[in-house]
Amino acid sequence: MSKRWLVQDKAPADFFTQFPELHPVLLQLLWNRNIRTQEYVDVFLSPDWSRDMLDPYLFLQMVEAVNRVFDAFENKETITVHGDYDADGVCGSALLVSTLREICRLLSFDESTIDFYIPHREKEGYGLSVPTVEQLNRDKQTKLIITVDCGISNKPAIDFAKELGIDTIVCDHHTMPKELPISAILIHPLVPGETFPNKFLCGTAVAFKLASALINEARNRGASIPVGHEKWLLDFVAIATVTDMVPIVGENRVLEHFGLKVLNKTKRPGLRALIDHAGAELGKLDTTSIGFLIGPRLNAAGRMEHAYNALELLIEEDDFIAIEKAIRLQDTNKARQVRSEEMFKQAKAQLVDTPTSSIVLWQDGWQLGLVGLVAGKLLNEYNLPTFIFGREGNRFVGSGRSNSLIDLMPILHSASEFFEKYGGHPQACGLSIVGEENFLLAIDRMQSLIADTLKQTDMSPIHTVDVEMNLGEISWELVEGIEQCKPHGIGNPSPIFYSTNVRIIGMNTVGDGKHLRLTLQSTTGKIAKMIGFKFGTWIEKLHFGDVIDVLYEVCVNEWNGNRELQGRLVDIKQQ
Repeated sequence: MSKRWLVQDKAPADFFTQFPELHPVLLQLLWNRNIRTQEYVDVFLSPDWSRDMLDPYLFLQMVEAVNRVFDAFENKETITVHGDYDADGVCGSALLVSTLREICRLLSFDESTIDFYIPHREKEGYGLSVPTVEQLNRDKQTKLIITVDCGISNKPAIDFAKELGIDTIVCDHHTMPKELPISAILIHPLVPGETFPNKFLCGTAVAFKLASALINEARNRGASIPVGHEKWLLDFVAIATVTDMVPIVGENRVLEHFGLKVLNKTKRPGLRALIDHAGAELGKLDTTSIGFLIGPRLNAAGRMEHAYNALELLIEEDDFIAIEKAIRLQDTNKARQVRSEEMFKQAKAQLVDTPTSSIVLWQDGWQLGLVGLVAGKLLNEYNLPTFIFGREGNRFVGSGRSNSLIDLMPILHSASEFFEKYGGHPQACGLSIVGEENFLLAIDRMQSLIADTLKQTDMSPIHTVDVEMNLGEISWELVEGIEQCKPHGIGNPSPIFYSTNVRIIGMNTVGDGKHLRLTLQSTTGKIAKMIGFKFGTWIEKLHFGDVIDVLYEVCVNEWNGNRELQGRLVDIKQQ
């Protein structure tokens, strides 16, 4: 499917004169990202911890949450951290378990009262459930549950816990359900009436806010904790902010900026072993490393076996045991890659014709932990809302994925009467349906609504282009400006540039024909080298001397100790 090139409007002239010390292209990038005042420019280009971080006590119920935790400490009550089984839930659980244990050690509370629980994805499903509450009450004598990356949609379980004398603190960030668990203490930026300014925290970042307030209270009670100590928890936040695809802007950008610094010198045995076996390198980790190397391995545990394997690795304090657990996680991830590819091929085989509306596929035996990955791959290929279900007997459990043009939540709400449960975000959701009749009725309603929405929406994929630029403007000064825009991610993508009427004066493939290398010349005679990963088939369409338009990122090619500027191709248009 061809993609539209949408070039951003140029910033007004007075914006450039307002910041004469900054590179003009950098200023255009800032304008495109809605960074347009001195205050926002300062936060974006020079994040400052003391200036830019929001006080955790801005959450309306934070004081109540902190007091309840310390009451549990003093009364020797069991505290169970209940997380989700994805990387966000696992990292947030590890963050809170580590914090609670550390406070116990510093203030001589009983560390054995700190417990944790993550449901099995396929056997138990998402969120806090009534059976889990029964188990925690019976087997652990839990008196306080702290949910991480879940809980806001679990009113029945939380109300049942209250009846048993168990309090709940919810640390979550997911979309609001029809009924809130008002019997819980809610630390959630989206709760109606909540005044906390940052509405886009991931679950781990919400847990970090609670942990920061707990550390502050522990310090007030005499614990020897340096001011700013909570920053050492940001390695977990850095991972989760990327893997849960929240916008890396505003306070989230500050968290990611400092989180990457902490992650690159983390002392946690589990994280160090995971990073080593993933083929990454401490000191060189960035958002790409997290997205492609660290995150998938943490997620693999919950998808293939049990998320406990990832959580226990992250909180492991013994170097040798951590290595053993990291090796197991590495093997799990390899198995995940093989099985998800098998399922993707099976799903593709069901598509007899090229889909023109939504994609809904299901099959017996499809692993519930992998249906979201398959949905994501099909979305990438067809750019259509996609739902993939695994069927076990009379029960359908699935995941949905969509692009930024179609919000899944209203679609799910429209068919909620047929669901066992559901939840998620506008572009990613999970749901379960009991009974084939309910399943067919739900899918029919959802597909009808999607079809109506598609009639009013241009779904052709878009490349959003930051700046039209002459090849001669590619410079080390420009690269320095782009570096100031990092970390890149949702809300702050890697900049894409646009050059027209450039002539091919050199061309070949590398990597067994998979990748394309071009040498291009502008109308002014400037020359630039470009690399196009997975562009190898273009060698059959292009010829020496052709004049083309190109989209590209500007990067640095390093080899044999040499560094040179080059473009990384994003798209090509022939004239």
